[in-house]
Amino acid sequence: MSEREFDLVMFGATGFTGRLVADYIAKQKPKKFAIAGRSREKLNALRMDAPQVIVDAMDPAQCADVAKRARVVCTTVGPYSKYGSALVAACAAAGTHYCDLTGEVHWMREMIDAHHDQARRSGARIVHTCGFDSIPSDLGTWATQQEFLKRFGRPASKVTSFYGEQSGGLSGGTAASAFEIADAMKDPEVRRTLRNPHGLDPDPSAPHAKDDSRAVGWDPFLKMFYVPFFMAETNTRVVRRGHALAGFPWGEDFLYREVMSTPGNARGAVMAATITAGLAGLAAAMKRPRLREMLKERAPKPGEGPSEEQRTRGHWKVRFVAEDGNDRLLYIVGDPAGDPGYASTAKMLGESALCLAYDPLESKGGCLTPSVAMDGSLLDRLRKAGLTFQPG
Repeated sequence: MSEREFDLVMFGATGFTGRLVADYIAKQKPKKFAIAGRSREKLNALRMDAPQVIVDAMDPAQCADVAKRARVVCTTVGPYSKYGSALVAACAAAGTHYCDLTGEVHWMREMIDAHHDQARRSGARIVHTCGFDSIPSDLGTWATQQEFLKRFGRPASKVTSFYGEQSGGLSGGTAASAFEIADAMKDPEVRRTLRNPHGLDPDPSAPHAKDDSRAVGWDPFLKMFYVPFFMAETNTRVVRRGHALAGFPWGEDFLYREVMSTPGNARGAVMAATITAGLAGLAAAMKRPRLREMLKERAPKPGEGPSEEQRTRGHWKVRFVAEDGNDRLLYIVGDPAGDPGYASTAKMLGESALCLAYDPLESKGGCLTPSVAMDGSLLDRLRKAGLTFQPG
């Protein structure tokens, strides 16, 4: 690995999110950094002082070539179920570390089944969900448990994450991924995977603790209302896979739940009702082809996304409540100066790629989660990048 041409290759650097991640990584001045994409003309337009690699995500031979030349490949080329499989296969075979931004649970399951064992043998760390999906949930739960262990001498038996205040925008790439998932739901096998709360576990069919809670309610500890969170169907699966891969250090009956919080006042109650109704309406619309096409026409197109002002003015916060018996702990994860999907995600994916490239990690190869692959090393990097990980 140390003799490879590049330490880190950023694939998809000409896309909306890819440009943000490439810019972020370049500012950290990695030693041997290259940008990759399908079009030389578009790569030239970036005017970045970095070598260029021309690669088509749909060409297995080209993906194999870039994987053999790099220690780490970081990619934003999605929807991943459409464009990502050849690159994952190439990295797993070449022993090349890999990270992405996917939230496509059915595709991650496919990659785990196809490549986990080979990646374990080759030493490749294949790390999906290195953005807002699902670093706050996965690394946040891990950090919360470390603090709980420090305070009480044992892990919490239950952790609930309350996704709260946030501001940001939607890009065309994110919208395209959402519609790709909706289309994939036509397949009964995909539906079974997405509806299984442990669909990403090493053994999805094994007996497990309770399923997800989709209730609307009131939390007496935070004194806030809560409603179902639309990203929970990805994030909860990632947290549970990470816990299983780590050997169930918090107990085989450990429960993780994820919801969205609203203020504990009359305005918060109205917000809770409005959000719940809106999610139900959106879910119903996505199941109907004609309505889904209408939504697709109005959504941002690939290459479009929030302005720089919107990104820098954005913010987000997640409250983790860890419990065991009568002991409780509040832990806060967030970014006070970056919208979740883009400014903050560029930090998270960029630091994940740099961590895989340069930090002395102890994890084995395989299809891992961010916390299993990088744990405290990534936590330290994200804190230095301005993200909040601290007791409340």
